[in-house]
Amino acid sequence: MERSHDVALGNPRGKDFNTIVLSGVDLTVPLEMDLDDDPLQDDEVRLRSEDGHYEKILLASDADARPDPDKRLVLYTFRLVPPGAYRIAVRIGAEKWLDVVTDLVVTKQGAFLGDKKLGTEPERVAEETAEEPADDPPDEAPEEEELGEFVDVNDGFFEEGER
Repeated sequence: MERSHDVALGNPRGKDFNTIVLSGVDLTVPLEMDLDDDPLQDDEVRLRSEDGHYEKILLASDADARPDPDKRLVLYTFRLVPPGAYRIAVRIGAEKWLDVVTDLVVTKQGAFLGDKKLGTEPERVAEETAEEPADDPPDEAPEEEELGEFVDVNDGFFEEGER
């Protein structure tokens, strides 16, 4: 009967060193760039277990934080996250953490937020089934009488010789 364990039990014959291997998953969290609205401050994101036994803080400048300027996101990758319940917070100011994700559950099968597994894209609508926007007729230009009289307030402002 084969059993699986969350940690390595070592080699029973004693030929190897006893090595502990912790199980965990790599968790990538996409967050909006500059969540604290302070462009001079390096953003800090914290992944913390609900029981407080695990906590990891990543900076936007870390190697595990990859910016995606086209989508205005930063992809924060937390490595070897053990199974459990977590929350994600962003540091606002010097001392305050603001929760941006709660009820995050990490299992060996992946990370889940409610019933949705993170890292899966929503189904895209096929181009042929997408609704075409209604063709609205362009608005006609207003008549001259509707516009009123045009007054050039800068008339003569940049005349030659007055520079």
